[in-house]
Amino acid sequence: MSARIVLKLPSQMDYLGVPDAVLMEIGSDLECCKRSLEELGTSVIEACTNAMEHGNQLDEETPIEVIFEVDDLEITITVLDRGPGFDFAMWEPSNELMRERGRGILIMREFCDSVNFLRHEDGRFMIVLVKKLEPADDCD
Repeated sequence: MSARIVLKLPSQMDYLGVPDAVLMEIGSDLECCKRSLEELGTSVIEACTNAMEHGNQLDEETPIEVIFEVDDLEITITVLDRGPGFDFAMWEPSNELMRERGRGILIMREFCDSVNFLRHEDGRFMIVLVKKLEPADDCD
């Protein structure tokens, strides 16, 4: 199976569940560990939250774009926004792990096999999440 799905969503938190719902629908056709999909779902919600809030400043007229690329071995999700981005090469996690906010990058890095922050050729900021799919029979 190889598929590519593109979503454009208003930068409103009300739409955060849409990418996760699409991912779960995609996953229903794959023979993979449900935990893998749940971890990727949490990561895509974090990436979309950052894109909407920090990238597009919650401007509902400025959409984010979410691209799902699926094959039998992994899922790649790219989230694009119109914001300035940040200096990801110099980013360091806070020592305050119990704070209410600001753990999204840590969560994405923990749950995904690869997390990359890049500039798209059209200037948009993007995060690329890659998750290798564990076979269903390897689940705990």
